[in-house]
Amino acid sequence: MSKKEAENACFWLSNQSTSKMDVLTPHKMVVVFLIQEYMRLKKSPDSGTTEEQPPAIELSYADRKRFCMLLLKLIQYPDMPYKDLHGLLVSPTYGLHPVHLEEFTKLMKLLKSVGIDVLFDLYNDIDKLIMDNSVLIGIVGLHLRKVFVTMDKMNFQEVMELYQATIAYYDKGMEAMEAEKHEASEIEASLQHSQYKPIEPCDHGTFAAKWSVKQSELFVAQQTALLKENEVKALPPNELQERLDEIIHDRPQYSQAYFLQYLNNLRVRDVNNAIQALHRSFDRGTTASSAAVANGGSSVPAASESYTKEYQYCNLNLAILHSHFGHQQHALKSLQECITLAHDNGDLTCLHLAQSWIARLNNHDTPIPEKNSSISAIHATSLGVLAGLQSSCRAGDAVPSKLFGLLMLNDHLNCQRSMMDLVANGTAVRAALWTVYGKHEMASLCAQILMNADLKSLDKIYNGEGICQVICTIAVRLAFLGEFNLAIVMVKHAKDRFPRYPHTIAWSVTDHYITLTRAIYRGHWAEAIGECQKLHSFDKPLALLQFAHVMLAKLDITTAKTIILRLLKNSDALEPLIHVRALILYANTFMPAHHAGALSELGKAQDLARKYYLEYEDAIIDLHIGYIYLVHMHVPRQALVPLKSCLETILANGPIYDKSRAIFTFARALVEAEEKQNRLEKLVTLMPMLEEAMENFEKLECYSKAKDMYIYLAKTFHSLGQHDEQNRFAYRYRVLQEQFPTELQYLNIFH
Repeated sequence: MSKKEAENACFWLSNQSTSKMDVLTPHKMVVVFLIQEYMRLKKSPDSGTTEEQPPAIELSYADRKRFCMLLLKLIQYPDMPYKDLHGLLVSPTYGLHPVHLEEFTKLMKLLKSVGIDVLFDLYNDIDKLIMDNSVLIGIVGLHLRKVFVTMDKMNFQEVMELYQATIAYYDKGMEAMEAEKHEASEIEASLQHSQYKPIEPCDHGTFAAKWSVKQSELFVAQQTALLKENEVKALPPNELQERLDEIIHDRPQYSQAYFLQYLNNLRVRDVNNAIQALHRSFDRGTTASSAAVANGGSSVPAASESYTKEYQYCNLNLAILHSHFGHQQHALKSLQECITLAHDNGDLTCLHLAQSWIARLNNHDTPIPEKNSSISAIHATSLGVLAGLQSSCRAGDAVPSKLFGLLMLNDHLNCQRSMMDLVANGTAVRAALWTVYGKHEMASLCAQILMNADLKSLDKIYNGEGICQVICTIAVRLAFLGEFNLAIVMVKHAKDRFPRYPHTIAWSVTDHYITLTRAIYRGHWAEAIGECQKLHSFDKPLALLQFAHVMLAKLDITTAKTIILRLLKNSDALEPLIHVRALILYANTFMPAHHAGALSELGKAQDLARKYYLEYEDAIIDLHIGYIYLVHMHVPRQALVPLKSCLETILANGPIYDKSRAIFTFARALVEAEEKQNRLEKLVTLMPMLEEAMENFEKLECYSKAKDMYIYLAKTFHSLGQHDEQNRFAYRYRVLQEQFPTELQYLNIFH
């Protein structure tokens, strides 16, 4: 076997200079001992039974399955202490057949007495095994060939060192087992908590536990996939960093380990170390590629292409980092280099991702792939389409029907190809679009559909960004319905399910927004201001908008007007939804002294809302106009016109706070529009609606609004001569005021 073939076998001696160097460790030798004893027990009875050859046994299907799963675990995962390995051998999940375990234990005890001949016999047994057709292929056969190739290259001194290290490995494990009488179930539970527990480097010197090439590649691939699809099942950041440090110590030129380090640092928002890890990934890829060229051989083009592919994805991620920090020119330069490398390698996936980012940075439409494009290219383009839909919705530069049509086509393609991550993200984007355009019930329906959908594909359950977003959507909807306890439970579920950045942004904003809304309802101004300050670090426009809302509710009109004008100063950069809501709040600063100015600002807001198809905000503006007509201009019949036009939209999609406000205002307008002799009959007819509105206000703990209704009903019944009803509502007001006192200046405020 040539040196180049031996290098492909993955195991290499410790004195070799190749970068892909693995060593035989005591753990690997013990695994081969297990295979050796298993093959002896399976031999045909025709061969006879000797002192060295134990009698053949009949292994059941369950025994064979457990042993195969055990070998897969031991071969693929890094080395572990003998104590933990023995715990696996006697565990219910991976336990050996009793005879197999007994023979293996005898062999391990004979290591000292027999001497180094055990390894020479093992070498001969492996030579015979790999000549058997039954083990020519498969993971076990490949592992045995690697061990055989490595032992064939070892001199006597190296074999002796391996033998001594194996004895030390076994002795230390037995001492630990004697010192700690752990139950097998406890050992297995600790292994499940951390499957990647290596031997300490000081245990066996040069034969300490090391990550092989295949083990490190498998580990990096698994953790990368988990970070993408189901981060909660990936290792915690600290533990993952420790494992990556071990891999990098054994394979300092392995660029993928540095790239996973970059992703891991982003989870904890350690941007400085993330950039350093990305730069190291660049450097190691270049160094490894140069080393491959220097070694020569037929495999150089493939190796060089592999490293340039890693290099192009590093460029893509560097461009994304630059774009997040607003460095557009640097991002475009990195994307241009990425596209050049993607063209050279024929990587359509990377090419479409880079083109999508260029389109996003230049505010262009995302390119659509051809019909015969690969699934990976369609996946990359679909991500770009979803990002484009979100940016178009925020900018308000597209008709909703066009956005929903493109989203429907995108969802259709994703469902056909069972791309569960894009199906989930597409549904989350659909819920967000419905929310922006005022269809909150449709948004809630989309969120519930996704939460109840089976997102399992190839035994993998998607648990990514789309799921986090719809959980937050449901939490906000529950808060708007007055179910604050359930909303808090949903937010806590999101925190437990998505504990790391960038998903933390979504549930943090949701948590602060719900707490802030509840504080405004309760009239807890200090708490509300504190939540605004916390929200400011995540979403500055939303925080300023809510701060102005708090100041209005607190009757600090001057501060509210200053904040709103500060927000509207850069109105071109505002999203249409924030812009319209800011104008509505600005109109409230003119009431009650200057209702004409309020109507003027509401007119501007309504024009903007209709321009950008913001149906719910349009209805809220009509509600404010109706309130001004009714309360400040005393023209109830004219007030009924905008109130009737907005009532259906608010009752169908609004929070119960807006519903109760609309019902109360509409009922007042109906009563005052009637002749005086008919007002009592109309009021009695409307009492069920008003009772529902009062219950909703109390459910929201918005007691000031409930008191407004009690005051209105007591005064109205007094003017109509119904003193019993007057006293009833006056009593209810007094009881509520005693339980939850409110200062008089905060009553009868419309916000």
